[in-house]
Amino acid sequence: MPDLESAVVLVVEDDLLNSALVRKLLLIAGVGEIVCCGSGEEVRDAVRKWPKIDLVLLDLQMPGEDGFSVYAWLREQPQFSGTRIVAASANVMSKDVDHAAALGFDGFLGKPFNFDRFSTQIARLLNGERVWETR
Repeated sequence: MPDLESAVVLVVEDDLLNSALVRKLLLIAGVGEIVCCGSGEEVRDAVRKWPKIDLVLLDLQMPGEDGFSVYAWLREQPQFSGTRIVAASANVMSKDVDHAAALGFDGFLGKPFNFDRFSTQIARLLNGERVWETR
């Protein structure tokens, strides 16, 4: 498992303010490389440039293609077979969390992220733990 400094984290978030905030939190956590995408289409372009991604933080509610379909596409790509993919959503109703679990997400982080726990959550995910913390 990569350490924080050598990790490549892909953030898929359509809201620019949220994307900037997650990027800042990841920098504070010590993540070495952060790739931000605002849609499933941008993800498809990014994976051509970044063949090795260690962790994906995936917003579930995006216009057009939602996070569940982006997740399905990522899992079809051979280079993502060992990548941790985590749902990141303000929608923390049990049906959404259960759906993410049933699909095989490696974790669920509820928004807004808890600043005090975020760095630890990211480190745990990169160390192979499943992290399900909706609040």
